[in-house]
Amino acid sequence: MKILVGAAVALSMTVSIAAIAHEGATGVVKERMDGMKAIGQQVKIMVPMMKGALPYDPEQVAKSAAIIEGHSGETFTALFPEGSNEHPSEALSDIWDDWSTFTGLANELNAKAGALKAVATNGQSEDEFKAALGQMMRTCKSCHSDFKD
Repeated sequence: MKILVGAAVALSMTVSIAAIAHEGATGVVKERMDGMKAIGQQVKIMVPMMKGALPYDPEQVAKSAAIIEGHSGETFTALFPEGSNEHPSEALSDIWDDWSTFTGLANELNAKAGALKAVATNGQSEDEFKAALGQMMRTCKSCHSDFKD
């Protein structure tokens, strides 16, 4: 659980720093930064529930997970045309060097967000919510570790 809370804090800090990085972004780079910001905002809504600072709200979790799901998978990878990693982008060229891993993680995020939404809409427990959110956040962390400057 400590690892999940640490990952949540790190992701929250990344979202705050990302707002600064958006300055000067245009076109597809701005679109994907806006998508990442939307994902980060939804995670920031759910992390206090995971930590127990706010009560678990399945309706909100389902809504947040659906937003993340909508910004992941093929929708996400479409925003990474080859060579679109010039400043202010934080995308590493490793994305295009290892496109299959990158697309796999984007699709995994889509699946994990869908699973999180299912936990919330199917009346599963708070512990199952925490586990599903943790799995989704590990996918985010893995992609950021490998493909973000």
